[in-house]
Amino acid sequence: MIANAFDGINYIFTGHENGIDVFTTGTTFGVGSGPFLANIVEGYSEQTIVANTTSTFDVSGDFSTVYVTGTSTIFSQVTPVSNLVVSSLYNGGTDITTVTLTDAIAGAPTSVWINDEVFTPDARYLWQFDLQYSPVGGQLKVLAHPGLNLDNVDNSQNTPVLFGDILPLTPGEWYFSVLADTTGQQPTYRPISVSGGICVLYPYIFVYGDSGFISNNHVETAYGTQTLTDWNGATANQVNMSSSKIIKGFPVRGGTNSPSGLFWATDSLIRVSFTGAAPLYWRYDIISSQISIMSSSAVVEMEGVFFWLGVDRFYQYNGVVSVLPNDKNVNWLFDNMNFTQRQKVWATKVPRYNEIWFFYPRGTSTECTDAIIYNVKDKIWYDAGSAVGSYRSCGYTTEIFPTPIWADWRYLVSFSAAYTTIATPSGEPAPNANQFYLTDNQTSALPPGSFVTFSNAGSPTETVYTVATSTFIYSVSVPLPGVTLVTLTEDISPVKPVGSLVYRLTGGYGLWQHEFGLNEVSYNNEHAVTSSFTTCDISWVGGTPSQDTAQGPNRRMHLRRVEPDFVQGGTLNLTIVGSKFARGTQELSGPYPFDPDTGKIDLRVEYREVRLKFESNSIDGNYEMGRLLITAEYGDERP
Repeated sequence: MIANAFDGINYIFTGHENGIDVFTTGTTFGVGSGPFLANIVEGYSEQTIVANTTSTFDVSGDFSTVYVTGTSTIFSQVTPVSNLVVSSLYNGGTDITTVTLTDAIAGAPTSVWINDEVFTPDARYLWQFDLQYSPVGGQLKVLAHPGLNLDNVDNSQNTPVLFGDILPLTPGEWYFSVLADTTGQQPTYRPISVSGGICVLYPYIFVYGDSGFISNNHVETAYGTQTLTDWNGATANQVNMSSSKIIKGFPVRGGTNSPSGLFWATDSLIRVSFTGAAPLYWRYDIISSQISIMSSSAVVEMEGVFFWLGVDRFYQYNGVVSVLPNDKNVNWLFDNMNFTQRQKVWATKVPRYNEIWFFYPRGTSTECTDAIIYNVKDKIWYDAGSAVGSYRSCGYTTEIFPTPIWADWRYLVSFSAAYTTIATPSGEPAPNANQFYLTDNQTSALPPGSFVTFSNAGSPTETVYTVATSTFIYSVSVPLPGVTLVTLTEDISPVKPVGSLVYRLTGGYGLWQHEFGLNEVSYNNEHAVTSSFTTCDISWVGGTPSQDTAQGPNRRMHLRRVEPDFVQGGTLNLTIVGSKFARGTQELSGPYPFDPDTGKIDLRVEYREVRLKFESNSIDGNYEMGRLLITAEYGDERP
């Protein structure tokens, strides 16, 4: 996921197995529109056709090494039809390359695109995003790399980098295409394709992958001539810096050697710095060859310091690599992580509370269900305890939008009552492949932008369609209550017969605005966020109730009163958790509810070891505890 605010609108791009979804919100509150599925067009390296016959086309320049035998070409990105190259011949006298194709060319096309790299849905996609401005066209670009890395961090199969404008071409429509080397002095016209990912060390774009591969584009010194598509100029570079795969890159402060970046291989950390000295221009240093990294999403930066999760410990980098100490819950993490799903581990930050969050799949779960949290200010560790807020698959924190945005991996939907498709009304045209008729006026129930499905099973594998238009029709031949013609943005597949049931769908995979308000506000309801904490053991045998001292009398503790000291909103519940021995069976007494006006809680509870559990589970519930007072006395002898 990545987000960027521009001109009062926050644009959020999220990657998934079928492509890229785009959401728009305000820059203060997470209220907006989406998802809009971005269009990933086929074809790259566009060339102007000088002339053509039914079997050949001519382009200016020597493209004999570009249009080699077997190269796939298309003549339209709107309705792409692949046509393979048989041969190409360059004529130096005319400076024309004639390309012969396998199939006949229809009409007189004006452009041709290479089409050897085509985006297809894949459940193995693990996306990386970044942003870069292009003076050519004057637009901020979104760079996206769908790596086939979700199942295997060491995957070596290359996939192309995609790029598109952060602003829609028309309302609700975004377009991405393959990034290729098409400008500069010696362009190859080949796609920028890697197995690892992408990052921007401004103003350079870096890509990386297996066998320690790192590559970057060339940036002209004249601002107006800088492009994203020159990968052959003087400052462009390619190098292999490790025997293992590079899986993540981040910009880092470089002082006089800027831009600079850090690149994580699966077994080493590499620093790249711009020197400005020809002919290499870049310097590569191995900072550490003795580190590990859990996943390509397990790195996060907080105030210039980088934190990441290795395969058996935590690391930090602040000029040097060091182990991030954790003697609180490191075994709780590594002993219970589903290591087969390691690439789903991801890290993010909550700057307001100085927190670094590491999400991971716990137990046999195949999605993230828990999180380990490090507070960089207080230098303490805690965890999410499998709370619903840890059921997240990705997220992004920006300094313009005031709260983190995290995505839910749970598919939470609701369905309307069923609508039944009807036969073509008298005098009306038969519906197209993306249309169907309904009885009565359903324009308000199925407005443009709403979602429909032909099953209410609630499965994420069901096809969901977007309504483009809904038109109410009534006439002499179609009397009231009339009919509604619903047009979808794509064809219905497989074709549905007349009488099929259609449902309007709301919900899906949630996109949450975290650290905002006190409740869980979903698409159809508002719920309290359950929160609780439990004190340590309180007992006479362990010392006094206020602090541990030398061993006290071996007596049970008789609790008579608890005096709450909370700044609280809503009702809290107190539960007494007691046991006879340290490993004895736990017994519960309570709960005892109390509100902000409760001065004391009287009770008669007796255990040898006592803990106090406080829980909030009410709408707008919130609390901060001060110094709690209890009234306790000696109880019975040890049983």
